[in-house]
Amino acid sequence: MRYAFLVAYDGTGYYGFARQPNLPTVEEELLKAFQRFGLYHELSNARYCAAARTDRGASALGQVVALDVLKLPDIPALNAILPPDIAILEAREMDHSFDPRRHAIRKCYRYICKAPRDFDLGRAKEAAKLFEGKHDFKNFCKREKGRHTWAEIIRAQVDGDEVLTLNFEARAFLWQQARRLVNAILAVGTGELSIEKLKELLDGQLDSPIAPAPPEGLILMKVEYTDVKLEPNPNLAQKFIEHLNKKLAFHSQRAAVYKNILSTITNT
Repeated sequence: MRYAFLVAYDGTGYYGFARQPNLPTVEEELLKAFQRFGLYHELSNARYCAAARTDRGASALGQVVALDVLKLPDIPALNAILPPDIAILEAREMDHSFDPRRHAIRKCYRYICKAPRDFDLGRAKEAAKLFEGKHDFKNFCKREKGRHTWAEIIRAQVDGDEVLTLNFEARAFLWQQARRLVNAILAVGTGELSIEKLKELLDGQLDSPIAPAPPEGLILMKVEYTDVKLEPNPNLAQKFIEHLNKKLAFHSQRAAVYKNILSTITNT
């Protein structure tokens, strides 16, 4: 039997999704839970594959992994094994040939950040629109030896006021592409980068790579397929929801503390 799993995680405590020697990763925790539950014995025989990789600090609501399993998965039991910052939100039996990376028709990333001072949303929207379509994104990705930098962005959008939400959709993304697009859009919105200069960077007239935005604001929202739709089931995520609520309460308190200190220092 081959199963696909919809996975959510808070990536702030991990060195990315993909396994790395001697470092905590989301994938390592996930595979340990699968093995402990008895879904596989040898990973090399399970044809395991993940839809995407996220960098250190990035989170996900819609990561998809697949493997050949030795018995029917019990999602509540698996979630009980997993740490509270990782949750399986859905599982479904798939065709034996299913590959969550190669069969994806669309990946959707979202980036959340505070709007910079004097931010012009209109200019930022214009910048985001330029990224749609096929382009050479050599200035907007971390270049990998032997891999071309041409890609197609289906949708690039920015909205918000004090807090910005940036959405990107594509069949596949280059390494750090979404985070570098974010920084370019923010730079145009603040006036640090002109639309004309952005066009030159995108047309390949200039060789001046844009730095990536911090990974903590990035969320892999969903991965779409032609014949299957994996939807999050909140009833399977109670431990994960509790974890997020605790972190939200903690950071809300810290934000209030910092605001109080700042107002006292500046006498405002």
